[in-house]
Amino acid sequence: MDLNTILKEKKEKNIVLKNKYDLQQKDKALWLIKISNKALIKDLRDALLILPSWFILEIEWVETEKLWANIIATSKVVDSDLIWFDFIVCDENVSNLNKYLELGIAPLISSKNQLKSILKEFNPAKNEGNAYLFENLDKWSIFYAMVRYFENYKFTFDNKNLVKNIINL
Repeated sequence: MDLNTILKEKKEKNIVLKNKYDLQQKDKALWLIKISNKALIKDLRDALLILPSWFILEIEWVETEKLWANIIATSKVVDSDLIWFDFIVCDENVSNLNKYLELGIAPLISSKNQLKSILKEFNPAKNEGNAYLFENLDKWSIFYAMVRYFENYKFTFDNKNLVKNIINL
């Protein structure tokens, strides 16, 4: 898919997903969180609650349920629903990161990940890079990377360049 097709489809499908999970229709980023560490997910909860976004936590031990106003937990997000997401936060245990990248889903991932040779920190001033990286697998490093992404997300031109860099890997 080309950039314009992906961006158009994301916008259209985003509304469908928000209806599916009974999320208010606001123009907020939609995140997929795939972190296997239960304690880390609990630590991140307070940060997720204050961020102006929707979060879907994919965690194996939960049926689909609304945990808080902007956070839904589900045991599995099917591949056909992935186009809906703007961003994925994941640890080293994520499998097949390429399926997310092909759909223009920006990764927030450890700088020590297996794709570190091709994933580079996004620099909006130079329109270079294709990911947001965190140094340590802890709530503060991840939160800092999330805030950097939010600074980019509010500028449509920058966010479009990030998605373009992702699908042109």
